[in-house]
Amino acid sequence: QWDTNEQMASMRDGQGDHYFAIFSPNGLIIKGFDKEYTLQHKVDRSEVVKSVPEAFNTFVVEPAFVMDQTTFCIWSVADQEGWSTGTELGDHEYELLEILIGGAKYYHAWAQDYYEIALDIKLVEQVFDMKPIDEVLLQQLNDELKLSDIEGEIEEIGYRIRI
Repeated sequence: QWDTNEQMASMRDGQGDHYFAIFSPNGLIIKGFDKEYTLQHKVDRSEVVKSVPEAFNTFVVEPAFVMDQTTFCIWSVADQEGWSTGTELGDHEYELLEILIGGAKYYHAWAQDYYEIALDIKLVEQVFDMKPIDEVLLQQLNDELKLSDIEGEIEEIGYRIRI
């Protein structure tokens, strides 16, 4: 929960790239930052966000979303079809968003590469299918964690726990 009738999602990859998204009655807006892109290109944040509709003004000025680090912004206004963007998206921006649409198989491949671990795809599918988590499943995903370690996060996102 972010605010009344709003939910927020975010991702930080540990290497400087990130995105923030707000789901609201106005629609969905996502802003992202591609660190590598900024090393190769001059990015004018004002150009990236200049065509964002007024419906998302509070998002654009929210300090928590680190708007000074913005290389792309996309949105879909409620009751309108399609997506809009402040600037053309490059391949890496799409890669940052792939984790949102790639499903369990994409996440499985990404996690094995990123964390340099072997991971059972069936466990990842259970999480993507929103199956309740219990101590056994959690230990198979990460044997260094206990449910009590992540209870706050689990509760905050509304994920179900199997006792």
